Amino acid sequence: MPDYPLYIAIIGRAGVGKSTLVNSLRGLRASEERAAGVGVTETTVAPTVYLHPDDPSIRFWDTPGVGTPQFQADKYLDKIQFQRFHVFLLVTCSRFTEHDHNLASQLLREKKHVLFVRSKIDIDIRNAQSDYGESADNVKETITVDIRQNLTTCGIENPVIFLVNNQKPEELDFPEMVSYIMGHAPEYKAKAENQMDAAIKAAFSEEKAASSCIIL
Repeated sequence: MPDYPLYIAIIGRAGVGKSTLVNSLRGLRASEERAAGVGVTETTVAPTVYLHPDDPSIRFWDTPGVGTPQFQADKYLDKIQFQRFHVFLLVTCSRFTEHDHNLASQLLREKKHVLFVRSKIDIDIRNAQSDYGESADNVKETITVDIRQNLTTCGIENPVIFLVNNQKPEELDFPEMVSYIMGHAPEYKAKAENQMDAAIKAAFSEEKAASSCIIL
């Protein structure tokens, strides 16, 4: 029996590094064959799927940026057909905005798994080191605490947060993020499969009830 597929959507505003994150998760550079397109303008115009290199049942979906004219914030989740996805990596390269909070809250209400990813963190570390002589560890800790407080204030409890440098995935929280996703994949798949089974059973029950009705 084939392994149940796990759909992981990478979402967030345009320009936060979603496509680069997809490539890093697959061990690819943007210039390599089969890599997601990366550019200074929006390159992803529709949800696009990419297989995990070692486990094709795990599928990363690169999505267009939220808040653009084509993907307005209030219609974004419906437009990308969010119900088909099981896990969401919500990416930002700065503070989490109202758009981010709203997206996360909607997804959590739908019982979806949401992981919070702060990309391009190397820029923040470099600036803090240059301006204030801060160590990389102190900058990372300060940003993590700030994100956690920010999300908690908005009603998001116990957020799972990763700080990454997409250009150097061996650094910071990237290895931990990969381990977390792979370690929780069986749990995510089991939940997705159970939800699918429940939906099929509910549809079958509705069909059976409809067929037993007496039509006058």
